[in-house]
Amino acid sequence: MHVVHCRRTREEIALSRKTKPNSKNGLKATKRSITSAGETFADGAMIELVSGSSGFDKPDFLLWKGRKTTIGPHVEHGGCIYEVPELASSLYRATRLPSRCTDYGSARRLFAGIADVFKQHLDLPERESSLLACFSISTWLADQLPSAPSLAISGPDQELGIDVLRLFSCVCRHPLMLAEVTPVGFRSLPTQVSLTLLLDQQELKPKMQRLLRASKYRGLHLPGTRGDVIDLYGPKAIFCGNDAAVDTLGDGVIYISVIPSQLRSSPLDEQVQDDIANKFQPRLLMYRLKNSGRIRESRVDGSEFTFATRQLACTLGMCFPEDSKLARDTVQLLRPQDKEVRGKRSRDVNCAIIEILWALIHLRTQRQVKVDELAKDVNVLLQSRGEIIEYSAEEIGWKLKGLNIQRHSDRSGRQVLLERETSQSVHRLAQAYDLPCSQRVEAGCPDCNHTKTTLSK
Repeated sequence: MHVVHCRRTREEIALSRKTKPNSKNGLKATKRSITSAGETFADGAMIELVSGSSGFDKPDFLLWKGRKTTIGPHVEHGGCIYEVPELASSLYRATRLPSRCTDYGSARRLFAGIADVFKQHLDLPERESSLLACFSISTWLADQLPSAPSLAISGPDQELGIDVLRLFSCVCRHPLMLAEVTPVGFRSLPTQVSLTLLLDQQELKPKMQRLLRASKYRGLHLPGTRGDVIDLYGPKAIFCGNDAAVDTLGDGVIYISVIPSQLRSSPLDEQVQDDIANKFQPRLLMYRLKNSGRIRESRVDGSEFTFATRQLACTLGMCFPEDSKLARDTVQLLRPQDKEVRGKRSRDVNCAIIEILWALIHLRTQRQVKVDELAKDVNVLLQSRGEIIEYSAEEIGWKLKGLNIQRHSDRSGRQVLLERETSQSVHRLAQAYDLPCSQRVEAGCPDCNHTKTTLSK
């Protein structure tokens, strides 16, 4: 979804067309009237929702044409009239919209200002505050990114976690704070407005986990209730409270742990939140207007990260097209998280199986390995890395099946043949899991040479 549109049926489109008088030759010219929540045009102009000035529970439009802006309940561009959608009054009051756009100085200055908000009000460390600022800015460009930014917060203090969400509601695009969302409630959210969901979700059941993961990816529609489909793609920040719930969100998520501090300032009352929002929302809107069309210009090398972190790093780096050094600096904030991913991966039983088979294939001292012997070697390797779980030969057999590594049976039992087909599978898996052994080239191994050629392309 490159721009935010209302989902309209053919009948709704037909009803939305109006006839506007044209004095030329006494004729009437038909101008198409479109109900929309935002548009990006080929000439660089953009339409954005802003807070309404009419006093009613209805937003206005801001039409931006480079140096000129127009604000009103409807705007005209390219021969079409664009009108704001009808939003539920409760939704309009629950979310936050900028009232205008204003100069932000520079990307680095804007970034530093938002990070300082989290440090000043919540006494969070430098790295965590910077990552929160990075996520905040990314929500304003999410509709142009390859995947929606997601952030998971853990910590023992629920009030502190909710305060993080409150600050997000001041600096994120179209923020909406919700608590304990169910799958049905998640599917019922309005799709015509590109929301940033700020969730206090103390328990994440499997169905909700799957929906949250699926909504990170562009183009993955979900079945509706009336034979239609819905698109819930968009950024989200989730306070889960405990690390176990956070881990269920999978890869490609920014992870933050917040610890209570005795140096926290006064509570975030509504006036404080309004002051923060009034300062940053107009600046962030201008940042969006100026940088939405430049996303593809930003390129950050994420090859040093694991596969689980690489796409996230590249996505965040794309959010700073006007400052390549800032893009590189923000990506480096993910390094501790990536180090933890590497640690977890070293204790992953699948990775251990691949590493053991890799070593056996390159030793060339045997033509097969029994599954029960493989299980013993895998357990020894995992225990040396701090793993306390021990796997049986039967469990390793099922893991081999899941990895699509063929097993064969003879009188001595189940075994893996260390032949060329197995070697090719192991090399592909080592590369897919981004294991250190996949970076090595063993002399005389045609599959190592093939892997090296593939990586260099």
